[in-house]
Formats: sequence, structure tokens, C-alpha cells
Amino acid sequence: MIEASFKTIAALAFGIGLAGAAPAAFAQTPKNGGTLIYATGIDAQTLDPQFVTDIPTFRVVRYIYEPLTQQDAAGKVIPALATAWTLSDDKRTWTFQLRKGVKFHDGSVFDANAVKFTFDRLVDRATGSPRASTLAAVEQVKVVDDYTISITTKKPFAPLLAQLSAYNAAILSPAHVKKVGADLRKLPSGTGPFKFKSWQPGEKITLVRNDDYWAGKARLDGLEVRAVPEDSARVLMLMSGQVDVISGVPTVMLKRLQSSSAVTMMRKTGYRTIYLGMNTAQKPFSDQRVRQAVAYAINKPALVSGVLSGIGTLGGSYESSVIENSASDLPPYPYDKARARKLLADAGYPNGFETDFYVPTGLYIMDRPLGEAIQAQLADVGIKANIKAPEISAYLNMLMQGKASLFIGGKGSPTGDMDFTQTLSNGSTGRMNHFNFKNAEVDKLIEAQREAVDPAQRRKLLHDLQHLIYREAPHITLYYEDQIFATRSKVHGVEVYVNEFISFDKAWKE
Repeated sequence: MIEASFKTIAALAFGIGLAGAAPAAFAQTPKNGGTLIYATGIDAQTLDPQFVTDIPTFRVVRYIYEPLTQQDAAGKVIPALATAWTLSDDKRTWTFQLRKGVKFHDGSVFDANAVKFTFDRLVDRATGSPRASTLAAVEQVKVVDDYTISITTKKPFAPLLAQLSAYNAAILSPAHVKKVGADLRKLPSGTGPFKFKSWQPGEKITLVRNDDYWAGKARLDGLEVRAVPEDSARVLMLMSGQVDVISGVPTVMLKRLQSSSAVTMMRKTGYRTIYLGMNTAQKPFSDQRVRQAVAYAINKPALVSGVLSGIGTLGGSYESSVIENSASDLPPYPYDKARARKLLADAGYPNGFETDFYVPTGLYIMDRPLGEAIQAQLADVGIKANIKAPEISAYLNMLMQGKASLFIGGKGSPTGDMDFTQTLSNGSTGRMNHFNFKNAEVDKLIEAQREAVDPAQRRKLLHDLQHLIYREAPHITLYYEDQIFATRSKVHGVEVYVNEFISFDKAWKE
């Protein structure tokens, strides 16, 4: 791995910016061929869609697999492997017409049986998917004919179309799953624009073009996804031409990169909330006063202006401001050290306390510097947060097992609908409830909004839900993360989606 200081990179970026080729004065004709190299912060954790829980893994899986519905770049739900659908008068049964002539990468045919197999596997307890709740509202999946499937929900369920666009609901090849079994995590077979070729864990995943792709084959011959945890290394590799695209651009390098004609910057507001999570099943975070004290101890504007160089949006809700029905009236908890100290004293910690603080490296933009800044702010009110930075799979396992006391986390939205993340993160039995947070009123509101077909009624329920969670403070919203990618200037057709997907379907290189 290349190591480089930001000072060195800045100098290199400045030099290339002066020496780089001038932008083309006319539109160029897209070219076919070549392999695009994309460097991301962490390696994929699995290639089985039903076990994906993080965005870098989702991106890789989404190149290979497809769901029935999908989100376009703006977050609108549109057809994918389903071409059309109707809803029964009682608002419970959805009937989907499926796309014909589609084949999985292993050569087997996509049809209604594949959809039923996939959904049955997702909810089967023997599978052990952490995202089985994706279909928790479904009562029955029925094959009507080869290219028609019906899905009946237990009650009217407003977010079903969005739910089916989630990467965890991507359709599997029954024949391939039966052949490879548990090895599906490293030997995938989907219907997407790229096919799996090889995986060197911790280093790179190599994909090749699916020449039989139903939406038209990609221009690229292949795609290589490299795991490069160090922000500085990714930037240097981009500037030196070793890679074509990078994610998680460090904010301290934005001005330099923007000044370089060798690089094209891509920035888009997305669904991701960066938060500080607390384990409510462990002392002292079992006390609401302590959790609120932590909230008042953190100077969120300073984190955004300092660590992120202003690249981030402030807000109080757990849901990003660009997600429909987000409670935009909720402000960040104000920075108030005196109030934080009083709450700690009231809770029996007048001198503060000591705790482990889990911080990822390479998962989110500037995540390690962010952790160090938070550590310093907490120290100002007597909280000694000892940073623990395990490698990424160990970090994610700590969260999944509910063992982390205090941690930096990130919440995206695979569906663009609030139900998915509220159920997973804040519901008492949610598989992504790393906070061990249990609140009967929260559970009631989550259930009620799922059944609310009337948009105004559902909006009110979601508003009440967000306000209640804000007061309980199992997690503290730090900011909503802007997505920042950079490409070589000779790379074209890359598209960034609001749900954090980066598409290379139409990408090409000069």
C-alpha cells in the first residue's frame, strides 16, 4: 500500500494541476473497452446480498445483482427485474409482471420461481440474514405463472415498492445457490451488468462485463474494485494514475483536487447520517441523562467546519434531510458544556467517566480524524474516551453483537423510505439496533406508520417517532454526509446516486 502525507499529495496535486491536459472543447464519442479501477475505503464483507449491511459492500453487490424494483439517481423507485405492478383494492396484494428473456450469470433463467426462492431464503431463520426484516410485512409470496408473482402483506404496507428496491432483496439464481451453498458469499451469480471473476480478500475484486445484460452491455470490459483504507493513499493513487475513481475523498484535499485538470470531482448530498452511538444496555449509557450529556458535549458545527472543511449538513433527526418525511424542524443538540456537566453530575458522574470508543478507519469520510476530534470534546466535560480502531470486519462485528459502548456509526437508506432504517435501527428487535435501545412507544409508532396508507397520517406518525427518539438519544446525529468521489478527467459516464451507489454501467475511458 502506498503511504503519503497530505503535504506530499497536495504538492503532487498542485503540480499535476498545472501540467495536466486542458479540458476537451467538444463532446467526445464514447469508447468501448478497458478496465476501470475503482479504489474504495474497505473491502467487501460478503458477496451474498442477503448478508450485506454496509455501503462499500452494497456497491460491489449491486454491480452483480438486481432487485425487482430499483432507485434511479434521484431516489425515485422505478422498474428493474419487475416491469409493472398493480395493487388490490384492499391494499394488501401486489402483483408484479417480471422481465422476460433475462438470464443469471450462471446461465439459468430468471423467472417467478427465482423470486419466490430468493424471498423464502431471506426470511428463513436457517439462513440467518441480518436483514430478514426487509420482508417482515409480507404474509405470502405466490407464483402466479412463469413471469407473474404476487406478494401479499399482512396489513396494508405503504413502503413495499421501496422495500423491494433494497440490495438485500436482490434476486438470486436458485440453481447457483443450490450448487455453491454457503460459498455464495464468495461466488456470486446475479443478473447485473458485471459478472464476478475473482476476489483477493483485502485487496481487490475483479468483475467482467455481462455481454448478455438485458439493459444493454456496459462499455467497459471490466471493473476492478480495490480496497485502500488510507485516505491519503487513495488520493495519491488517483493523482498518479494508478486508479481511475476513488470514493471517500478527504475534505482537506478538496481545493487541491478541484484545481487539478487531471481530476474531476463529484459531490452529491446523500441519505447517510453520521452519528455517535451509545449502548443503552451498559452503564453509564443506560441513563438518558448521560446520553443527553454526551449530546450537549459535542460541538457539531465545529466538526463540520473543522474536520470536514464545511462538507456536511447539520441536523437533529436520525434521518437525512433529503429523505422524505425527515423531521427538518429538529435542530442539532446545542453545544453546551455546562449543561453536559450538570447532567453528568445529576446522573452520579460529577467527575465524568471512562469508556472505550470504537472508531472505523476508511468506512466514512475522515472517520478517524472525526473520532479524535470527538475524543477531545468529550474530554472537556470529563469523559475519557479511549479510541479503539480494529480492522473493519472486527469493528462491524462489535456493532452487530451489541458490544460496543460508544461508537461512530453511519446510517444510509437502502430504500429511500424511512421505515426500513427505523425498523432496523430503532425497533426493539431490529438487527441493526447496535444501541440495544428498547422503547415500547417507539415500537408502536414504527408499526403504525407502516400501516398508514394516507400520506399525511404517515408523515405525522414519522414526525412523532423522530422527535421521541431525539429525546431518548440512543444516538446523536453529528451531520448528514455529502458523498465525494473523484475520477481521472479521462473517465466519463460515472453517475453518483442519492442512495450512495456509484454506477459504472455507462462509464468509459479515453
